[in-house]
Amino acid sequence: MLITEGIEKYVRYLKNVRNASPYTLRNYEKSLKFLVETVGPKTHIRDLNLNSIDDFQDFVFSKTNRRGEPLSSKTRNIYLIPLRSFLKFCIKRELDDPVLAPEKLELLKTDPSDVSGLNMDELESLRNTNTAKSNLISLRDRAIVEMLFCTGLRISEMCALNREHLNLKTGEFSVLGKGKKIRSVYLTPPCTERLQLYLDARDDDFRPLFINAKSRADEHLKHGDSRRLSRTSIEIMIRARGRKAGITKPVTPHKLRHTFATSLLRNGADIRSVQELLGHASIATTQIYTHVANADLKKTHTKYLK
Repeated sequence: MLITEGIEKYVRYLKNVRNASPYTLRNYEKSLKFLVETVGPKTHIRDLNLNSIDDFQDFVFSKTNRRGEPLSSKTRNIYLIPLRSFLKFCIKRELDDPVLAPEKLELLKTDPSDVSGLNMDELESLRNTNTAKSNLISLRDRAIVEMLFCTGLRISEMCALNREHLNLKTGEFSVLGKGKKIRSVYLTPPCTERLQLYLDARDDDFRPLFINAKSRADEHLKHGDSRRLSRTSIEIMIRARGRKAGITKPVTPHKLRHTFATSLLRNGADIRSVQELLGHASIATTQIYTHVANADLKKTHTKYLK
């Protein structure tokens, strides 16, 4: 079977069977597109070998990030993982014979992720820093910062929210997370207040919870989905606030998700509850945060036992 035909079947499988998120689909399709560009669209699956994989890696690893720097090992693996998964799919569905063994495609060793999040002083600085040019956008950005911290939402989950999804009276709502799994999300009183201030300041009836500042003719907007704030816009805003606040570590929406998790554990939450609140399928994923809480225990031990 041609590699292009196999990829088409694989993408349909990701959409229809695995319920992959749009973000996952985009990344997987991008990586496999690079594979086709490397080996050629007329290549058969059975013709993939270690030499073609080396060519694919050379092609991907020659790329740079937005700062012109070489890709990190973690980012390089983001391109390699879809290829391994594709090969496993080809073997399972018997799309060709032989198929290169996925385990022959080795992932790169990566440094442990920094999941420490922000400390409370840094969080407060981020809350109180303003980079917006209008009062409405200032209210929106403050609500986003507060919501990312108090809910632990993934940025894709936040971007997909509509006004009707939230119940500000009860301070809770449901969100569709990874793998199309629904979980409960809870708001703190400060977050509810920030969201209410932002929504009260809006003079539209658009569905998206967070909208951009662009101005377009209402007849072209339908329900305002074209005004939905993008994940890129949120990432840029969070980074800009972090820099202006004088926070030396990188500040991202995911850093606030780390802050949410570590704050819960430091204040005594059990790991199973944190797993549910984060929407992790496996508790092993949640356990990456435990060493941060354990570091606090060591400080306590040292303080009282000298």
